[in-house]
Amino acid sequence: MAGSLARSVRITNAKEFAHIFKKGRHSQSKFWKIVVSNTDYSLSRLGLAISKKEYKKAVDRNHLKRLARETFRLNQDCFGSVDFVVMAKNNPSINNTKMTNDLLSLMTKATKRIAS
Repeated sequence: MAGSLARSVRITNAKEFAHIFKKGRHSQSKFWKIVVSNTDYSLSRLGLAISKKEYKKAVDRNHLKRLARETFRLNQDCFGSVDFVVMAKNNPSINNTKMTNDLLSLMTKATKRIAS
């Protein structure tokens, strides 16, 4: 699939998640929480941690994952070599553009903060 997120830019290993949570910087906005860490890879990577406790229905969790993946995929060239773990806050459903813009601004701010 041309519009999918490549395997090389996904964080799937539990050790990598643990490392990012331990060494990374935490940030949050109205709809999202993220943990950002520098990486040894030449490109930025994305990990998703959408809680079953926060969103009971799989439909809701999958929707948030799709939003986060697509936001990352379209803007991954802007981030450099940074690892992201994205989590969703429990908020009532809001329109997709607001959530996408909120995540993008949070990722951009966190990238700038970790680079300095």
